[in-house]
Amino acid sequence: MTNSEKFRPGSAVASGWILIAFFSGFIIQTVIVGGDFVLTLGICGAGAFGSYLLFLKPYVLLFDEGIKIINPTKEITATWDLVEEIETKYSMSIQIRGESYYAWAAPAPSGRHSRRMHSTDLLPGADAPRRVGDSLKSDSGVCAYMAKIRRKEFTGGRASEFEIISDNTGLYILAALLLLGAAAALF
Repeated sequence: MTNSEKFRPGSAVASGWILIAFFSGFIIQTVIVGGDFVLTLGICGAGAFGSYLLFLKPYVLLFDEGIKIINPTKEITATWDLVEEIETKYSMSIQIRGESYYAWAAPAPSGRHSRRMHSTDLLPGADAPRRVGDSLKSDSGVCAYMAKIRRKEFTGGRASEFEIISDNTGLYILAALLLLGAAAALF
């Protein structure tokens, strides 16, 4: 992985840390003031860990040889010669062997985003915008643009590589914290 560049929107990082601080504040308040610590730890711990999984863990790593998409439960790594298409319909996605893989870190904006756009916001000099997700004012548009540049500059030579790694440990931890909170509420 040479010349790597990480894409993670600043708004996701800010949202994630704000939510973690919010839930941690409830846990600290319960320690200081008193209350059902196990219940608070279970529910607020699940909220803080869920915020980490949704906002802080996902990112896209672009490098000269390929792309790596880190989602809450999967890591998708592929060399640029295997990437058939880079899309921005629901989020930035890559298509490999007819299968689409979506990047949670680069969501496409809603349809309301198009009201704030001008035709030059998507493709300068173009008459009609292609899609709202292609806008360089959206996370999916910026990430897709960076990926398309890397893909265009790719020169083959190395063997093709494609790997999907699944890791559900985060979901198990989240479920355990929720179960702890539910058990404390019931008993």
